[in-house]
Amino acid sequence: MKHFIYLVVFIVMDKETVAQKSEKYFPEEITREFIKDYKYWNDSSFQLESTNKLSADSIIMKSYRALILKYCRPTKNYQGVAYGSDSNHCPEQEIITEKKVTNDKAIIKTRFKSKTLSYIEDDYEYHFVKVEGKWFLEEVYLVDGDGKYEGL
Repeated sequence: MKHFIYLVVFIVMDKETVAQKSEKYFPEEITREFIKDYKYWNDSSFQLESTNKLSADSIIMKSYRALILKYCRPTKNYQGVAYGSDSNHCPEQEIITEKKVTNDKAIIKTRFKSKTLSYIEDDYEYHFVKVEGKWFLEEVYLVDGDGKYEGL
């Protein structure tokens, strides 16, 4: 339980740092940080849920909100929380495949290839907007042959 509480504190404390960095960091660097933080959040949430079901939901929801606020604008409406034994995003399994950056919009495309389940291969698009000199994550889309699906 202490480990997960530290996750919440880490994400909240580092929130301003990402916004400040976004003035000089490019969207692909922020994408890499998000992937790393998402993986940490997913794994911590899965571990907490499996060991402490009584208070896990509330803590997991609060920490997900903190993760969203770290990368997105405060007005971001996000979907329900989803996590599992294998994270959808992982720095060792997800690579940037394409970058499209204009003055105030960016799309970073990635491909996730599972190291343990070779048949799992997913494409994602990270959509960013630049507001007052800072890059914010607007949405992460899962992309397949049928379309794009919101992931935040």
